Amino acid sequence: MYKSSTEIKVGLFVLAALGLFVWMAVRLGGFGLSVKDTYNISTVFPSAVGLKQGVAVEVAGIQVGTVASIELYDDKQARVVMAIQDGIRLPADSAAFIRSSGLLGDKYVELAPGGGTQEKLEAGGQIAAARAAADVSDVMQQLGEIAADLKKITAPLAEGNTGSDLKDLISNLKDMSERLSGIVSANEAGLTETLAALNGSMTNLQEITDKINSGSGSLGRLINDDSTVRELNQSLASIRHITGRIEAGEGTLGRLISDDGTIDKVDRALSSLTGYLEKEDKFKVFVEYRADYLTRHDFLKSTINLRLQPGPDRYYLLGVTGDYFGKYKRSDFRSTDANGVVRNSIEEEWRRDKLKFNAQIARRYYDMVVRGGLIESGAGLGLDYYLDEDKLRLTLEAFSGDFDERPHLRAEASYNIWKIFYFNLGYDDFISDQHRASPYFGLGLRFNDDDLKYLLSGASSLF
Repeated sequence: MYKSSTEIKVGLFVLAALGLFVWMAVRLGGFGLSVKDTYNISTVFPSAVGLKQGVAVEVAGIQVGTVASIELYDDKQARVVMAIQDGIRLPADSAAFIRSSGLLGDKYVELAPGGGTQEKLEAGGQIAAARAAADVSDVMQQLGEIAADLKKITAPLAEGNTGSDLKDLISNLKDMSERLSGIVSANEAGLTETLAALNGSMTNLQEITDKINSGSGSLGRLINDDSTVRELNQSLASIRHITGRIEAGEGTLGRLISDDGTIDKVDRALSSLTGYLEKEDKFKVFVEYRADYLTRHDFLKSTINLRLQPGPDRYYLLGVTGDYFGKYKRSDFRSTDANGVVRNSIEEEWRRDKLKFNAQIARRYYDMVVRGGLIESGAGLGLDYYLDEDKLRLTLEAFSGDFDERPHLRAEASYNIWKIFYFNLGYDDFISDQHRASPYFGLGLRFNDDDLKYLLSGASSLF
């Protein structure tokens, strides 16, 4: 009778908690279950020519993020959204520039942190100061204008004109020198890098030609050694023989190229492999350890949980936890003495310091997670509500107890103070009728599979 009463009470509480969850989910629907390693900021450039999605975003030559997207802004400018590493916080007066890796290298975005304000850019913030790199087409247009001016200058001289023509010549020379000075000033850094690169290239080219002339290396032997040429001709003949067999459809490679059925099978296999790899990439593993101090009972309770997360909206949890009270067993006996009197007796047994087990299935809906299964070896339900980009978690758990007539209820709040560290405080078994209620506080560590790989690789390097 006692067991049925407890299960009815737990069932009523579960129904009430589900109703509360539905109301909160409808009223406070928000964002999904994903651990954010980056945040987005943006800036607007007059032009983003040559800049591509996915290129690096650097600060002082160190990559701190990537270009997430490039879109048209105000029908005439380019808005660039950048995904910055979560641990990097830039001042609000920072500036953004589009740079090139050398004269013809790929474009990337360089951020110059400001120093005039203590305010930091948050997710969704925008950098006001932005400047695009000089476009090669603009430089070529300016050089074309200079060439036209030179033509105007030399034409009168060829025709033998003097006087006013000479004044025009001097004026044109002045105009040309001013334009040329402007081009050099605007591209001084790029020209310096280009000249340095050309100087290094000429030095390397000289070393290569010296080696070739001395017969060193494959190219040197090819030019100076006739036997190398004969070996090369033999290799080319072998290659022609192999390509002839491939074109005829002989061998595995020949069938792969000539047989459409083989190509279809390879495409299907690659598609299946791609789908499997994408699925594996979404699978996450988390290992959690937490220690909670029950202030009323002067007891430190340890918990170890393994969370298997096959997708962003669901996970499975397995774990063990210590318990101060342990297991309680009660047995009722009825006996009759020699005089025929019926006597009732009760035998109680405590098994303290025993481990209890967790085995739960969880599902996320917006910012609410519903968990069900075993909670400390009792059937129950848990609700987690996430705030502040999943840093703050509010938890309510209800499960069947060992001794109380009432269900075991626990309320908790936890906050991530770093990527793997969090602290929590709460109130355990707060409606107990056996004086088992107690406030508690504690610390926890949570590692994902990437953190574990890093830690294991670091530990292996010590041996």
